Amino acid sequence: MGRYNIIYYLLFFLLIMGAFASMAQNDYGINILGFVAASFSLLFSIQFIRLYQKSDNAGLYDKLELISLAILAAILTMRVFYIRFQFVEIAFGVAGIVLIVIYVMKLIQAWKSIRPRNKLLAFLIVMFYGSIVLYLTSMVTVPFFPQLAEPSGGIAFAMLIGFVVVSIIRKDIELDGEKVSGINYVTKLRNRSIVLVTLFALFTAYMGLTKVGAIPHLYSDQYPQAYFELVREAETGNEKPVNGKYKHEEFKEMYDQFVNRNK
Repeated sequence: MGRYNIIYYLLFFLLIMGAFASMAQNDYGINILGFVAASFSLLFSIQFIRLYQKSDNAGLYDKLELISLAILAAILTMRVFYIRFQFVEIAFGVAGIVLIVIYVMKLIQAWKSIRPRNKLLAFLIVMFYGSIVLYLTSMVTVPFFPQLAEPSGGIAFAMLIGFVVVSIIRKDIELDGEKVSGINYVTKLRNRSIVLVTLFALFTAYMGLTKVGAIPHLYSDQYPQAYFELVREAETGNEKPVNGKYKHEEFKEMYDQFVNRNK
């Protein structure tokens, strides 16, 4: 994954820049966010293709991880640009569940591998992978079990903070004759866990700060503000679709018809 680090750093920078531009009521901010989501999807797809072209059958978890991430990023891209297809929630949920299973397996493998060598480090890695599993659970359950989504996200964030704090305090954990910390260890993992944790942490920070009113919501002038309020209502899981459609989808259709009639 190291060869892609520069691209990841650039995309994170654009993600933050696009978010701030959107919060400052610059409509191009949303376009930047859409470009970033599409770029993540393309990058994951390229990595999947390169891995798939290898002749051996190794790396099954990596292949499933990459294709699931590519699907999730593609769906998020469509959400940014208000594009929707039938059963999109199911596709999003299936890709998320695949990632949950993969990271549960990674958690179990890490525990079995590290525990005999150092129990504290094994516990830290379990916290790290556990936070990813709970973040993914929170993301996947929003449309289906909203009452589970927020607690899962909160526990995930608490676990991640605990992992970081203990890793900073205990920088001299001995593993196979070397001194390491939890952060040092996870940065050397050959998977997308650091990318996921960074994205989740940024998203959690945004959600928390907007909830307390410290920063404004993302802005776009393509549709009235009422439309985005309906979108947020659907994304929180507080609204159930009627005849397969959410209120914001009906609102968008009527608004587009109104605009076309009055051009």
